[in-house]
Amino acid sequence: MVNLNVENLMRKQKLTRYKLQQITNWNYKRINALYLNKVKHITLDEIDMLINVFHCDISDLIIKSK
Repeated sequence: MVNLNVENLMRKQKLTRYKLQQITNWNYKRINALYLNKVKHITLDEIDMLINVFHCDISDLIIKSK
């Protein structure tokens, strides 16, 4: 199984869900689902946007859980 590391990346950058919503222009429900790692699917455009916002590699964003 794979997980998104959005919560940890946001903490490192001291970024709130509200601020991420403003930057991405996504609705709060989507931001919250990403933050809580409750998404069923994610688009390549969303992955690209998150990588740009967090200035990270895809391996920092998507992690394999044990």
